[in-house]
Amino acid sequence: MHTIFRRLPLGVPVGDSRPPSLRVRISLFETLGWIADRLLTWQERASQRAHLASLDDRMLKDIGLSRADVLAESSRPFWRD
Repeated sequence: MHTIFRRLPLGVPVGDSRPPSLRVRISLFETLGWIADRLLTWQERASQRAHLASLDDRMLKDIGLSRADVLAESSRPFWRD
């Protein structure tokens, strides 16, 4: 599973001796990585909720969920954990 709680990089540590252009590139790649990770997490979450909503009552009973549980979970926005 993808890391959900990784923080968006906001800056470079004090005392970083790398050239400023390199620090910016590293920060940009970290930010792009964070965005890609977040998008994949959201896509995975939306897919799982859609699959859960497609299960029939017999399957839900097998995993111990009610239709109300599924409706509550599948109605949540994909960006909510």
